[in-house]
Amino acid sequence: MSLEDIKKITNIGAGTMGHAITLQFALKGYPVNLLDMTEEALKNGLEKIESDLRTYVKAGIITKNEIPAIMARISITTDYPDALTGADFVIESVVESMDVKKMIWQKIENLVKPQTILATNTSGLSPTEIAQYLNKPERFLVAHFYNPAHLMPLVEVVPAQKTDPNVVQTTIDLMNHIGKHAVALKKEAPGLCRE
Repeated sequence: MSLEDIKKITNIGAGTMGHAITLQFALKGYPVNLLDMTEEALKNGLEKIESDLRTYVKAGIITKNEIPAIMARISITTDYPDALTGADFVIESVVESMDVKKMIWQKIENLVKPQTILATNTSGLSPTEIAQYLNKPERFLVAHFYNPAHLMPLVEVVPAQKTDPNVVQTTIDLMNHIGKHAVALKKEAPGLCRE
């Protein structure tokens, strides 16, 4: 898969990181499915996105007239099949719990296309450990955004032990395409930020 093949994004988790990552993709023209466990979490996520967009208007980054089109690119759902069908790139931004991530990724993998790239936003958990629960660990990696994700430019791209180098490169290309500065790490390390 290459950058040109990525047309649809799914973000799992509408909290502090997830809403901001969703916004970043939507700003750059990607349709994004935002998935969370409850309607309340999704509503809160959308309110944060709208607040961030108003801040962008005040700062002159976008105009008020652009907001409806950006918001129209974001679809919210609590339904995994609905969120994941047709996704080319899936990023997960949920609580830093190995048990939670393991459960989510096993569910995700059964609902996406074989070539879909799977990324976690973790900064402290081992991608190799998460990937061991997947049938296709070669398509899994870390894409670690810094907080606040819609403002901070750096994204660490970290392969797991079996990650395909093409998946790493496509993820770097995607992060740079949405306006981030992607930095590839050669291997994972506790807390990342290692070469």
